[in-house]
Amino acid sequence: MKSTKNQNLWLTVAAIVALAVIAWVSLRGTTQPPEDVAQNAKSADVMSPALFTDAKARAAYQVAKDIPEVLEQLPCFCGCMMNFGHKNNLFCFKDQHGSACDICQDIALDARKMHDQGMQIAQIQENIRTKYAKYQP
Repeated sequence: MKSTKNQNLWLTVAAIVALAVIAWVSLRGTTQPPEDVAQNAKSADVMSPALFTDAKARAAYQVAKDIPEVLEQLPCFCGCMMNFGHKNNLFCFKDQHGSACDICQDIALDARKMHDQGMQIAQIQENIRTKYAKYQP
C-alpha cells in the first residue's frame, strides 16, 4: 500500500513539473520580436533589387527592401490584388510581378518620396488612393 502511495505521489509531482515546463515554454514563445527583426523578416521576403537590370524596377524593389512596413499598408491598383491574390503593394515585390508593372513600381516610388518627406502612413495611403484608384480594373 505504501509503495502505491509513493508511486502516485511521484507521478503527481512529475505531471506538475511537466505541465510547468510546457507552460513556461509556451509563454516564452509569445514575446514579440524587436521591430528591426520583424522588418528584416518582411524585407527578406522580397526579391533582391540586384536581380533586375531596369533602373526603375531595381529602385522599386529597393523601396520594398527599405520600407516594407509602408508598402504593406498600401493597396495596389493594377489588379493584382484581385487577379493574383496580393494583399498589398509589398506583395508585388515578392516575385517578378513588380518588375513588369509600372503601377506597382510607381506606387512604391511615390511612397518612398512621401515617406522621406516625413508624411504619416494615413497621408501616404490617401495620396496613393487619390492618384492610382482610377487605374484599378
